[in-house]
Amino acid sequence: MSKSDVSVNYSQTGSSLIEKIYSDDYLSIGGKNSTDNLADAANVSKDTKVLDVGSGLGGPALRLAERFGCKVIGLDIVDSNVATANERAKARSLDHLVAFHLGDAMAMPFEAGQFDVILGQDAWCHVPDKDKLIAECARVIVAGGTVAFTDWLQVGEMAADEKTQILSAMASPNLATLEGYGAMLARHGFTVSVQEDISATFVAQYDAIIARLKGMESEISDTISPKVYGIILAKNNCIRQAFTDGKMGGGKVIARRN
Repeated sequence: MSKSDVSVNYSQTGSSLIEKIYSDDYLSIGGKNSTDNLADAANVSKDTKVLDVGSGLGGPALRLAERFGCKVIGLDIVDSNVATANERAKARSLDHLVAFHLGDAMAMPFEAGQFDVILGQDAWCHVPDKDKLIAECARVIVAGGTVAFTDWLQVGEMAADEKTQILSAMASPNLATLEGYGAMLARHGFTVSVQEDISATFVAQYDAIIARLKGMESEISDTISPKVYGIILAKNNCIRQAFTDGKMGGGKVIARRN
């Protein structure tokens, strides 16, 4: 999985479609509720400086700025996502608090010790080398800072061809496990306080997404094409099947930098 694979899936058209299927401002299934949950777990306040890694169209960052009045930097690898998110921040008069940057999560364009909280919402599954991602989080966060994220995970055995199909549907290079994230965080100087399997929540959220997608058949078919609708439905059904079969799931992790 390369940057181009992610850029194709999350092109301006692709991101617009995903947002319609998920929720306004979001390319992740949990929406504002997930953002609020992570923010509360990380004790975000007005004085917190937050980095959202994999910021997409800006949903989590904009939500935090609106709710707390805190400063948030978003980092994303897709240029059209960054442009759209900055436009939305300006349109909502939040650009004094929120800014979005183009960059690689495995080589972040920030000085060391810049952020109190690092947030990730269902986005790190797209990062090829998750150990490098965690190492960068350890570098740019302050001592005592908190990493709080949810992500799509492998939770069961997958045959090789099945895994290839699932990863293609997700536009992801690989899947971490909950235990794997815990080990990486410990190796890079974090103490994990929450390491929770939230697969049941992900299954319920994805069932709602499939229902929403089916209700959009005419809209997508008429505005783009029936073929594109069929591809989108097939990919999302593949993902839902992996969830319902207990092969893919979700995790929530909260960790503090030592």
